Amino acid sequence: MSERETFVRATVLGAGAVAGVAVIGLALWGRSAWAIGFAAGALVSLGNFQLIARAVGGVAGLDGGRAANTLWKGALFRFGIVGAALVVALLVFRVSLPALVAGLRIT
Repeated sequence: MSERETFVRATVLGAGAVAGVAVIGLALWGRSAWAIGFAAGALVSLGNFQLIARAVGGVAGLDGGRAANTLWKGALFRFGIVGAALVVALLVFRVSLPALVAGLRIT
């Protein structure tokens, strides 16, 4: 496993552990809407981090123009996926907005 892959894996596992403890703590505190919102935000954040890490690793060997084009397309795709996930979380599941935002800040 390369140094980049080790870093990405350790970051995702560490942030996931922190998010898991926070979700359990919120649930035990009786704030289930907050726990679900925080979990949704953390999952979106961790998924976005993984996509960014993969994109950067994938364009490392490309020339400047092609790499920039690939990164822009990936960024637009990521923003679309993240936006759709957040709309579903807020409108369908009615999660707590402050908890969702806090979960998004996990990575």
